Amino acid sequence: MPIACLVIPHFALRVALLERPELDGAPLVLGPAQGGRPIVLDATPEAAGHGVRSGLGVREAVALCPEAIVLTPHPVRENAAAERIVAGLEELSPAVAIDPALPGCYTIDLTGLERRLGPPHVAAERLLATVPAILRPRAGVAANPFTARVAAHRAAPGTVQDVPCGAERTFLAAAPVSLLPLPADKQRRLERLGLRTLGDLAALPPAAVQARFGAEGRRAWELARGNDPSSVQPRPQPETVSESLTLPAPAVSRETLLIAITRLVLRAFDRAALGNRHVRQARLRASLEGGQSWEQVATLREPGGQKRLIEALGYRVQALTLPGPVEALTLELSGLIDATSRQELLPGFHSRRPWRLTEASRQLKQRFGASGLYRVAEVEPWSRLPERRQALIAYDP
Repeated sequence: MPIACLVIPHFALRVALLERPELDGAPLVLGPAQGGRPIVLDATPEAAGHGVRSGLGVREAVALCPEAIVLTPHPVRENAAAERIVAGLEELSPAVAIDPALPGCYTIDLTGLERRLGPPHVAAERLLATVPAILRPRAGVAANPFTARVAAHRAAPGTVQDVPCGAERTFLAAAPVSLLPLPADKQRRLERLGLRTLGDLAALPPAAVQARFGAEGRRAWELARGNDPSSVQPRPQPETVSESLTLPAPAVSRETLLIAITRLVLRAFDRAALGNRHVRQARLRASLEGGQSWEQVATLREPGGQKRLIEALGYRVQALTLPGPVEALTLELSGLIDATSRQELLPGFHSRRPWRLTEASRQLKQRFGASGLYRVAEVEPWSRLPERRQALIAYDP
């Protein structure tokens, strides 16, 4: 089956050129978000030619390349650009997979599309045409996803690299091991062992590789030999509800943000799609003054309605250091399910437990000076860390 892979290296930096095309060709460096460690997250080939690389300090990078332009991440802009790219690809093929670990990497299954898009090479060229040329996209075509991805990385910007069926191992032999889907520490271990290319790895006995690197190493060895049985899994299409709000003036206080978030939540739950339904996850995006942005995701442990969602987002904002004045907010709700009911006590029926606790507390105070009773209170019920969901507070009935 023919597989195409479209790659946009240095995705965040290339997306920034959509708004500032005059910077195309300049040495660009992706710095940290405001408040993050001052290290280089990515660098274009123009900056890499001066010795700038990921992990280097920003000051050291500027010293190596004084003409470098340092840009900060803009998740709102990058997510919007990725959505437009995927939407354009999905108009040509229904099977488009996104690699969450590698922004700007998209795998497309071309099986059965010959009559519509033409031969695989022509189809890949049509896929490239859906992406703005300033992003410098490139594509690869092969019989399996990994070989197509390597071919895309080795293609020149705006071109397609074909790998004939049966020539996968020969083609992959000269590719660097950095293209393997391995954690960074294992890639460094491979390089320290002198394994610089996929051909070096493929020449080793599989048992030795698996003994040293485990199941991940065995899979990497198979990929290096051109064996990739995986298939293209299209992205799921979950039902979402989105609301946006442009603030009349840039907000610098958490109180103003909480008011805006409350308004967004109420507007979202007024829509017919959320009638008598709860949500599990909320994604809050903010556009900041000066062209920056930030994004927060709140996942509820149990689906909740508007009150619980406002509380969850409120906790997130209270613990957040605002990197700048907020100009606009976008709220995206997902994980929509039908609301569940809870059985309450019937009127006139009361538990005897509070009376017994009150009496026990009084006796403990008389004897020890304090009751020593505590109750469990929800603090961050949406947290994935169990110890952060509840807390013990003094109980004094």
